[in-house]
Amino acid sequence: MKRLVSLIFLCICLLPVQGLACTTFVLDDGSSTVVGKDFDYWSGDGLLIVNKRGVSKSTMYMPNEQGFINWTSKYGSVTFTFFSREMPFAGMNEAGLVIEAMMLTETEYPKADSRSAFSELQWVQYQLDNCSTVDEVIASDTIMRMPQPANPYERLHYLVTDGNGNCASIEWLDGKMVCHTGQTMPYKVLTNSTYDKSMDYIGWYKGFGGFLPISLSKLLIRWSNSPLKNSLPRFVCAADMIQKYDPKTSGPAIDYAIDILSSVTQQKTNFSPTQWSIVYDIPNLTVYFRTIGNDKLRYFNLSSFDFSCTTPVTALDVNADLSGDVSSSFIDYTADMGRELLKKSLSSLPEEAREDMATYPEKYTHCTE
Repeated sequence: MKRLVSLIFLCICLLPVQGLACTTFVLDDGSSTVVGKDFDYWSGDGLLIVNKRGVSKSTMYMPNEQGFINWTSKYGSVTFTFFSREMPFAGMNEAGLVIEAMMLTETEYPKADSRSAFSELQWVQYQLDNCSTVDEVIASDTIMRMPQPANPYERLHYLVTDGNGNCASIEWLDGKMVCHTGQTMPYKVLTNSTYDKSMDYIGWYKGFGGFLPISLSKLLIRWSNSPLKNSLPRFVCAADMIQKYDPKTSGPAIDYAIDILSSVTQQKTNFSPTQWSIVYDIPNLTVYFRTIGNDKLRYFNLSSFDFSCTTPVTALDVNADLSGDVSSSFIDYTADMGRELLKKSLSSLPEEAREDMATYPEKYTHCTE
């Protein structure tokens, strides 16, 4: 059945020109795994969504593409979105899998083949619904692919981390999935350059007899008003601080991760400033965050939520005037919440298309319990 026809505009307008210029890293001290993320974007509006297990879903309609994938979510998750429900750019599921998306203009997705097409953001939700490990995420490439957006600023790559401490950068270059993990990923960091280019830059940086003073990278980050231009300095800064982390002297991993994010933050005067800073404490299934609209540190624990699909999906405005534990502040999600967010984030999209996106979850996802 043909669905969401007006999403033809989504392939063209999915992300504004500024793109998702962000920094993500993993801090692993051998006993705990923490993921940090600075979300750099032109807008700070967004929602946190509690997604349920046991929900049947299928891929959104993709113009000029054939094939749909149907699935039932195995895991509940909490996701961050600046569009609407079922279209997150980041999140963690109850198995401890964390996925973060970042812009990568060099991305070249595969040409059309027998695999079903996914939008770049529904890909995130699919993985959180179905996977508990990095290996499972990588294996999904055999059944799904993403069409190539005409606008290079719409193209993404991902950092994926699981509850076992495994981590992978996932990119599509020259039409093929390229992954770095284990020994091929000495620095668990990803910004807005390919991982190989970032490693080449690290090599140049270390060619001066060790890392250059980290203050140089921080200056390069501050001097540039373009997150794309300071992508490599951000990579170096985060990698250097991760190397220097010592759980005995550096303090709690959560606090240290927040310090790393502060070191790579984009200034408010930039066109794409750091809107949100997020830290995932994977072993404890706890997520900490602060936003440009509310700089008070907030957190929630996934164990606080009812992931049964027999109860309503809940959501929270990321900029709500709250502090501390916000687990009890989530309210029942409505399509109007999606409509309002889409008006702010995709105002140039035709109203009919925004309406299709806002009502997609009500029409094409169903509880199986």
